[in-house]
Amino acid sequence: MSDLFLFRNAIRDLLRPKRLTSAVVAAVFPAFVALVLRAAAPHGRFQPEGAFNSLQSLLVYGFVLVILAVIFGTGVIAQEIEQHTITYLLTRPLPRWRVALMKLLAAVLGITIALWLATALLALVVFGPAGLSPAHIGRDLLVLPLGALAYGSVFLLVATLLNRPLLWGLGYAFGLESWVANMPGDFQRLSLATYLRVLAPHPQPEGESMELSRLLSMFNTQNITPTFAVWVLAGVIAVALSLALFTFSTREYVPREDTD
Repeated sequence: MSDLFLFRNAIRDLLRPKRLTSAVVAAVFPAFVALVLRAAAPHGRFQPEGAFNSLQSLLVYGFVLVILAVIFGTGVIAQEIEQHTITYLLTRPLPRWRVALMKLLAAVLGITIALWLATALLALVVFGPAGLSPAHIGRDLLVLPLGALAYGSVFLLVATLLNRPLLWGLGYAFGLESWVANMPGDFQRLSLATYLRVLAPHPQPEGESMELSRLLSMFNTQNITPTFAVWVLAGVIAVALSLALFTFSTREYVPREDTD
């Protein structure tokens, strides 16, 4: 059984209606918020650059990326357990780590496409077709796949170690990841979002008056260089992914009987 076959099967799982719907809704959400803000802003007061920077940082990086990584990353293992297909999956004559790796790569691809769609739709709503240029979203299109792989690896590790990984992942995403990223000083270094925002900064223009933009003042990423951010993210990916693949290769998994 080839890696390509495993990857194609994993992609097919991502296209199931429930998962596809969740990805589409998450991708459209930032653009919807931008439409509401644009409609509510007084005539001539809407600032496209500030709105894009605020919503891209707060919603695309802070919400869409994390929530999709939780759903798809933990689902690599949890879905097989809940659907009682984990036993069949583990009896296939191929290394377990290859199965988990191909399913994760498919999940990362799905997350990345949804993030690209979210970024493009947000930029289109904010800047309009005439004002949109590659300069607005080019860096984000490069950084977001790295974020998808980093978060996906972490949540895959959670899925291999813990029961009910979706709940643990949501707790991490909306608990630790949220409040640590907003804390001053070195506490922010515990959040993956901090390093992603260093690689894809979204500063506010001077004189920006939108209330939403004030929230960005909390994301103080001083003293973190892009090189350091890349090394941290690469280290997280390497450690989390290696531990996840090793755990999946050695641990026994059984179907959950409480999902019927």
